[in-house]
Amino acid sequence: MAAVIPHRHCRSCGRPCAPDEWTCSAACAEKRAELERSRRNYTYLLYGTIALVAILLFSHYL
Repeated sequence: MAAVIPHRHCRSCGRPCAPDEWTCSAACAEKRAELERSRRNYTYLLYGTIALVAILLFSHYL
């Protein structure tokens, strides 16, 4: 049985990459960065919507 070479799997595509890298290529790194920006923007939108609904509900009772 052969020993497994230390490695990680790319966070974007899942292919094996070097143990000190998170992505296997620059294209995967860019795709990963775009996904993180999209998730961050969605989170801001979600929290903003929750805050707006809370403000509208509480202002109705004042």
